[in-house]
Amino acid sequence: MKLKRLQKMSSFLHVVLKILSVSSVVIAIIVFFMKLFNSKNIIMNKLESDTIFYFQTEFFAIPDNQQYIQTEQWILVGVAIFTCILIAWLLWIASLIFKDLSTGFTPFSEIEINRLRKIAGLLLIYALAPQILYSVLHTILIPGYSFTFGLNMSFFFAIIFYCLTEIFRYGALLQKESDETL
Repeated sequence: MKLKRLQKMSSFLHVVLKILSVSSVVIAIIVFFMKLFNSKNIIMNKLESDTIFYFQTEFFAIPDNQQYIQTEQWILVGVAIFTCILIAWLLWIASLIFKDLSTGFTPFSEIEINRLRKIAGLLLIYALAPQILYSVLHTILIPGYSFTFGLNMSFFFAIIFYCLTEIFRYGALLQKESDETL
């Protein structure tokens, strides 16, 4: 009874996560084309509201940085697209896990553990790479420098997810030992 309910819920989550993954790619494409064709009316801002530790320093080598506003906007669009693609990849892998669970596979298999490890790695990249990418591109393309660093909840979720992956690895070892003894 509970196994059937788990399989139905896993099937539902598989479909929902696939839809969200594709939607994330569609949003990235829409953002790019909106900025490309309507660049004067679209403005993007950096928002670090959920950040626990946040540090930012900037220096502009020229007194009037108004000519670089569009460059900064394109940097933000690029970082947003990168982030959307990371989220899409993460959701796609998660949907594959639920697809396997809906067809009756055990969660304690090497394939699922590798997928969980990929998700933990993608969460870590999601937590750190966009701000580093923004800082590097801003420093290269705009005279002066910009350094932004913050630890938000996705960083801590990545660590927790990695720990859960190790718990699943231990569960897989116990499953293998149990199957060998029978």
